[in-house]
Amino acid sequence: MGGRPAMISIRALLTALLLLAHEGAPLHVRRAAHVLQHRLTSKSRELLDLPESAVSFATHIASTNRWYTNTIRAFHRMKKLMDPYPQELYTAKTYTQIQEILRAHDAERAEKYKARLDEYTRLFIRMTFMAQPRAVRRATKQLDVSFDQTYIGTPTTKGYSRKNLGNKVKAERTANFGELSPGPVDAFAGWHVKSGKGERTDNQKGEIDQTAPERGKWANYDWGWVANLAVRVDAEQPGSKRFPSLVVAASLSIPNMEVAEEATHLLEAAATLELAPGIADADKQYWANAKPFRLLKPALKIGFTPSTDYRTDRVGVKGGKHGGLFVEGDVYCPSTPEPLLHATPNLLGDVIDIETHRARLEERKAYRLHVKQKANADGKTKLRCPALGPSPTVTCPLREMMLSAAKKNRPQVEQKTLEEDFLDTIGKKHSASFDLTEMQAPQQAFDYGSQEWEIFHDHARNTVESESQQLKASGDEDIATAGRRRVRGIAAAQIIVTLLIVNHNLRKIAAFLSDQAKERARTAPRTDTLRRRDRVWANRYTKTTGNGDLTIPRGNRTSPLSTPAVTVERTITMTPMRT
Repeated sequence: MGGRPAMISIRALLTALLLLAHEGAPLHVRRAAHVLQHRLTSKSRELLDLPESAVSFATHIASTNRWYTNTIRAFHRMKKLMDPYPQELYTAKTYTQIQEILRAHDAERAEKYKARLDEYTRLFIRMTFMAQPRAVRRATKQLDVSFDQTYIGTPTTKGYSRKNLGNKVKAERTANFGELSPGPVDAFAGWHVKSGKGERTDNQKGEIDQTAPERGKWANYDWGWVANLAVRVDAEQPGSKRFPSLVVAASLSIPNMEVAEEATHLLEAAATLELAPGIADADKQYWANAKPFRLLKPALKIGFTPSTDYRTDRVGVKGGKHGGLFVEGDVYCPSTPEPLLHATPNLLGDVIDIETHRARLEERKAYRLHVKQKANADGKTKLRCPALGPSPTVTCPLREMMLSAAKKNRPQVEQKTLEEDFLDTIGKKHSASFDLTEMQAPQQAFDYGSQEWEIFHDHARNTVESESQQLKASGDEDIATAGRRRVRGIAAAQIIVTLLIVNHNLRKIAAFLSDQAKERARTAPRTDTLRRRDRVWANRYTKTTGNGDLTIPRGNRTSPLSTPAVTVERTITMTPMRT
């Protein structure tokens, strides 16, 4: 485009911000300018293509202003390339101006630039993941993750709601100019329900967020954004600490907007880390609420298997197909005993205890339809009656040909329930096709309610919540405090939060490797090395010479007077001193 070349490159700016993050300082642009101006060596300036800084006191103010101006220009030049919500962010606006900004918003452009912004974050996080030693990265063959959202504050705290924005615009039209009060600054943020009776919604693409703090309704609302985080967990050995729990994918979004789609983007980013997709754990906000086409089907195509807790209104028998019953993520025989089908509702209703519940779940496995053909990327699979196949788990009068081969004691289907179920496809054919995404309660990696499921789910939820608290804790990254990143807008916030996550991951890797080194030093056999004068120089007093790198194991120490003769190279013998 011509013109004068930029004084400060984007690479130099990112380097300064990473240095500030490393020392735990706020990521202010003015601080970054000070780092570039005063705190770099000549060699560092040469690597970053920076000019020498003037040291004269007479030009101190002008030089400082020039460095700050060029630094803030570099930041905005970088942000402009990937800002999905461009707007003026220096002044407060009336509600009429907010309405005009929303009307002028280009959704197609926003989708394209949001992809750029997420790609920026993905590549930085990938860099930290690849910084681990190969053995640590591949401690498991698959990548298991747990994802969640956490609140991120904005530099300006005054917000609005699209639910009552039209009424406020009408009130401004009838008011005098002097009566207008300053309104919000950022049009692209939202109300996040932190606690209380407020409900979190999940508006999909094209819908309008109607969330607004209501009077008389006890709830804690905060104006800002949410950070979507995916953290690596261990599904094979929960809590074993075979690798550091790093953030493997992240993004920022507006609260209550496209929560399921943001989770899908996290799984897509995590799947690029050279490990096979494994299990994806989340709370009830995701798998339990999102419609299959928004989260479940995309996740299955990527290769991740869900792990979650079910909503209380979706446990027990919830529909079916071809005679099979949909019960908590699996398809069961239509003749399954009623107490087994309602084990979970009875547990939630305090009818049975946890031991009885798990015993019934274990007994219910025998009635689960067998997989004849594994599910494809769309969740479609072929299942057959549990009384068929090479390894039947129940005996059924409808399958008389299998009774002669059954040598083990198996549960038997009751005769009285067969006549009404005889016409079902699963009862008269060898197999039937099922779409697992049609179930209200999605199929999981572990049997729901089992001890194995509970151990992993607790481990996954505790890990992602712990990482969120560590990222928000004061003293280190503190990503939730807007005062540590004063630039406005969601794009600027994600740029800086990404660098803070980078520093967090690098700290976790360094601490993990340090703990490994300490453990090796603690468990390795300890040895004591002889003094240098005894192993190198000839000792005139004892009439001995050196014996190379001889070491004495701890616990076998003896005094020089009782040390036996040791033969070393050149057949030189070290003898004890004569008494």
